[in-house]
Amino acid sequence: MFLLSDTDGDGQFDSRKQFATGFNSIQGIAWHGNDLWIANAPELTIVRDTDGDDIADEYILLYTDLGNLEHGLHGLTWGPDGRMYMSKGNSKGHTRPGHVAPLPFRELWGVTAPEGSPDFPMPGRYTRDTYKHSYHDPADDWGREGGVLVCDDMGENLEIVSRGFRNPWDIAFDDSFTFQGTDNDQNEGDRVFNPFFGSHYGWGHPWSAHWTGQDHLPTPPITGKVFHGSGTGITYCNSPALPEQYQGIWIFNDWFRRTTFYYHPKWSGAHLTPDTDDWVELVAGQDTLYKPTDIEVAPDGSIYILGWGTEYGLQADDQGNQVNEGRIFRISAVTPTGAQPVPPIDTEINKYSVAELIKCFNSPINAVRVYAQEELIQRGPANLPALHKTLRAGGLTMAEETWLVWAIGRISVDDADGMVSAIISDGNLSLNKRIQAVRVLSHQWRGNDDPRTIHKAIIFAADSDEPRIRFEAIQFCMRNPAVESDQILLNVLSNEMDDIVYYAAWQALRRTHSVEGKIKLLSHPSGGVRCGAFLALAEDRQLTGIQIREFLADADERVSAVAVLWLAKGTGNPLIRVDPPGGEFTAKIRVEVHPGLKPADIRFTLDG
Repeated sequence: MFLLSDTDGDGQFDSRKQFATGFNSIQGIAWHGNDLWIANAPELTIVRDTDGDDIADEYILLYTDLGNLEHGLHGLTWGPDGRMYMSKGNSKGHTRPGHVAPLPFRELWGVTAPEGSPDFPMPGRYTRDTYKHSYHDPADDWGREGGVLVCDDMGENLEIVSRGFRNPWDIAFDDSFTFQGTDNDQNEGDRVFNPFFGSHYGWGHPWSAHWTGQDHLPTPPITGKVFHGSGTGITYCNSPALPEQYQGIWIFNDWFRRTTFYYHPKWSGAHLTPDTDDWVELVAGQDTLYKPTDIEVAPDGSIYILGWGTEYGLQADDQGNQVNEGRIFRISAVTPTGAQPVPPIDTEINKYSVAELIKCFNSPINAVRVYAQEELIQRGPANLPALHKTLRAGGLTMAEETWLVWAIGRISVDDADGMVSAIISDGNLSLNKRIQAVRVLSHQWRGNDDPRTIHKAIIFAADSDEPRIRFEAIQFCMRNPAVESDQILLNVLSNEMDDIVYYAAWQALRRTHSVEGKIKLLSHPSGGVRCGAFLALAEDRQLTGIQIREFLADADERVSAVAVLWLAKGTGNPLIRVDPPGGEFTAKIRVEVHPGLKPADIRFTLDG
């Protein structure tokens, strides 16, 4: 790990200092205060500089056995909820006695650990001299699926957010804490997606894999079109240092096509989509050495892009010169916009006013936003009245709203004063503030297994006219399965027209109800509830003994369609098998059509 500096301000790095060393295949980094988190396959490591000499001297091996470098850990991102989000491809660990990954990773890969293995192995602490990385041969460890995960500081409370990916290279969030990610799926399968709790995007799906999720109830729809290439880094850019058309955009890289694309986001109900039918080129590298991977917005508002070579490991010519070295590219406005960059945080941040700290939430550097928010939180409950007054006064940017609501929620950890829940029902406040408030309540209640009556603010949110509010209410139910949420889920499943909200609702039903409870709901008078129960049972392959044929004639088209899909894919037996003879023909041939379900009435045309 090197610290790079542009000491004379000419736009080129001219100083380099080694900060940390001893890693294997670094693929992701993120600052959290003075801690630098480093994803280095097959490990996740934290390093610290404890004496201020810009050289890390404390090394904490947080997770190990995370799989090889080809589909490794990536996308490290700290959220305003104080948690670390990460993306992980479908390479799996060796899972040997005394050397195992934390349980959620093993769940993604579909492996079991040796008896007696801990769910969360204790981190190891080392110095610069004693830290040693391990290595994992890429040839022997392909798992079932990749996913997006999240943990608390020091790796605690690790959980799966979203799954069903081959190689989710990167994730990032915008000013409203809404995520996008890239999934590198080979050939025509690369895609951009929106990870959320309980979602499964198709790769390694228990019974019905699907790449787009369009008109396919078992999986959620992706963002935009699938594309042929190699999707890598993604980031949100709202930099005033760039021309207006490049503000408020998502940018992602395609390594294979040497191209960087962008799109303006548009909400369609609770589904984030591009505002155009296709991705727009920002950089087209063509036959140059431009092979982009990671991408970030710089402190001055320009864009930095990493370039990778063409092979894993160093490649050299006959003279020993490296021929596949990576590069760092910078994109900036040809004509400066005149926007002043957000100044870096002073080391004496404790002297900042509340207003100055809130302004830091507009920084393009996530570490700055995190640092400012942590300072607000450390000042404690005494500042809550002032923070709430600022929030309700208006005039905040979306980023300021988001990070401020979360700061309030993390100071008042149980919402004892009702400040957060009051935001949800206040129609005079912005949609973003209300969305963040529902998320904060969900965060505050998570992890409590005691049966509880659902919060009345969540009941209010679940009945909102705004699909994104309803979605967050359902996510609350998903993340708090011990809460009495039956009536909310049944109401939403019965009446919901938004695809994303409906998907989240049956996933919450899957998490909160027993097998017997879900089977009972198969006879519910609402077709939406019957369909949701069917989907929930199907994903966990709990339909054994149920007469699926009865649902083929269900009055609700969704139920009958899912039943047909299950018989075609879930049981392993096709509904119809067409057997033409092999070869090419110029005369008539005999084609046999065999029904998988008997008796059957097969109708067909001969004119295409």
